[in-house]
Amino acid sequence: MDSSINFDAFYNRELLPLLTEADRLRRQTRAKNRGISLKYFVITAVVIAVGFLINRIVYGTWVHDEKANVPLIIMVMAVSGLIFFCRKAIKKNKGSFVGQFKGDIIEKIVHFVDDNLSYDPYKMIPERDFLRSKLFRRKPDSYNGDDFVSGTVGKTYIEFSEVHAKYLIQDQDEDGNSRDRWEKLFDGLIFKADFNKHFNGEYFIFTEKPSRPSRLERLINREEDRLKEKIETEDREFNRQFYVYGTDQVEARYILSASFMRRLLDFKQKTDKKIRLSFIGSAIYVAIPYKRNLFEPRYRSSVVDKEDTAEFYYDLRTVIDIVKELDLNTRIWSKQ
Repeated sequence: MDSSINFDAFYNRELLPLLTEADRLRRQTRAKNRGISLKYFVITAVVIAVGFLINRIVYGTWVHDEKANVPLIIMVMAVSGLIFFCRKAIKKNKGSFVGQFKGDIIEKIVHFVDDNLSYDPYKMIPERDFLRSKLFRRKPDSYNGDDFVSGTVGKTYIEFSEVHAKYLIQDQDEDGNSRDRWEKLFDGLIFKADFNKHFNGEYFIFTEKPSRPSRLERLINREEDRLKEKIETEDREFNRQFYVYGTDQVEARYILSASFMRRLLDFKQKTDKKIRLSFIGSAIYVAIPYKRNLFEPRYRSSVVDKEDTAEFYYDLRTVIDIVKELDLNTRIWSKQ
């Protein structure tokens, strides 16, 4: 069921009625949130007016230059609380709509792609797997994600989800004051699959030449240099487009067969992404960066849009088809 014709039929038969209902919920949610905004705006205006009025009654002026203006301080605290609760209520309503959309639409698309797969809009690849992949040099200080898909494709068990990882940098300004700054570590999809072989070594493939960590960075992060030694293959085109590092030249060549390298080249061209791969233990990890949230519905305009819905489908296919693209179902090894 992977042809565009089959998806068109699936869209018209099963998704369109659900999207129509989802759009009705979207409009209701937006109307409810507009009502909340209006209510809190009126209450805030009243609180501000009362605060200044009481301040004038107490001090004989709207703002007293020499005193603490206690009524105004209380007013500012009250307004801050109102803004917080207003934003929280709006976020909760929008989150409820998004959750229902994903449960109705995205889950149905996942099952359309493969009935053996399960979907949870609130789960993510565990942080321990993100760290085990060793695809990123630092441990994230902030890690979250959603849209977790898992199950068996053919003979291969897979898991993937959207992940957002950041790390915290503490800078100092000219006056010596510390300032926190968040930097992006990774935004995109993390994919994990059973490779049906236990690797004695660890192997990494990058589309960009990675910078090696300094001695200080290795000491701070308490990790060894994961890049090991540079591995050159017999495929010149592969060597031109990928940087390969690992612990054992011989085992690396078992993994990087001629057919596997060709499939990986094709996958890179198909996705046009700066992908990263690692082979650790008995698993293959793939990191595919994205600049956008992949499975989020529209909120300000109609969700009844065939092109947008098809984009959800093709994004899912791109990741799930890693099994086919890299021929992971071909069991040329057995686990030891």
